[in-house]
Amino acid sequence: MSSGSDLRAATNRLARWHFLYTALFAVQIVVYDAWKLIEPAVVLRRWIMAALLLIVTTTVWYMARGRANDNSLYKRLIFALIVIDIAAASFGIYTQRGMASRAVMLYSVPIVVASVLKSRRAIFTAALLSVAAYSTTAVAYFVLNFNEGYKIELYGEVGFYSVLMLLLASLLWSAIRPKR
Repeated sequence: MSSGSDLRAATNRLARWHFLYTALFAVQIVVYDAWKLIEPAVVLRRWIMAALLLIVTTTVWYMARGRANDNSLYKRLIFALIVIDIAAASFGIYTQRGMASRAVMLYSVPIVVASVLKSRRAIFTAALLSVAAYSTTAVAYFVLNFNEGYKIELYGEVGFYSVLMLLLASLLWSAIRPKR
């Protein structure tokens, strides 16, 4: 990014998109709860996660509205969004039956968010953190809820989606890297 004001504007846009992301997360909770697809304890945990998403997003949005031209501040704010996105994705994986979860796509959000920094290191850091979080979450669910799948299936799913996350990072870097 060329200046603090560019990064500030990008951080602001990311925060606004995260408000929509949080709203979609909340709508899903309401719909699943209305149809009694999830038990009340899980509903409560999902509302807590939605509240955490909203708190972090609101904090980032508020701080990005300032007039500081400090690139390091905006990089830290973007990293906060990346961390909460990884936490939300991991939460989704765990509460939706580990390796059987369809929430794996949520790990693309922090990787795409990192691409705003236009840094290979940032994109691959987000991808590697996502891989680590996904692997740990899927294995933890498997260990704590044994007999909900086969070990080979667990490692096949974790390996496949981990490679896809790294592929997404590679594609994003190829799309945004500076011309030489």
